[in-house]
Amino acid sequence: MAHEMIETQIVTERLVALLESGTEKVLLIDSRPFVEYNTSHILEAININCSKLMKRRLQQDKVLITELIQHSAKHKVDIDCNQRVVVYDQSSQDVASLSSDCFLTVLLGKLEKSFSSVHLLAGADATEWDWLCVKCQQYLPKA
Repeated sequence: MAHEMIETQIVTERLVALLESGTEKVLLIDSRPFVEYNTSHILEAININCSKLMKRRLQQDKVLITELIQHSAKHKVDIDCNQRVVVYDQSSQDVASLSSDCFLTVLLGKLEKSFSSVHLLAGADATEWDWLCVKCQQYLPKA
């Protein structure tokens, strides 16, 4: 059974519009494997990828999600519990289809306990992915 608390999913066009407006801070989390992240990712996205050890540590509350974000970021991240968080993995289309034990479900659950607005980006297909990465880079502040 998928995580029931996720607020909403967000489509690529809505994410681009949100970034373009610049009216609120958005924390982007890329939950794909590091090799995929390293090949192509949305600028300023933080890679938090699945490992059995990290999943277990999150499930057992041995690591706080905010600590994991800071540790995974390339630079210091200003974390605000009221900021919008968008998680993507380039393949998940629907929260309801995720198993309750998959890493993405665990990650979303931990994020929801620390942030007021958590969204799953409905998976961009391969033809849309490059467009999304380029389009998002136009609107994100450079660190």
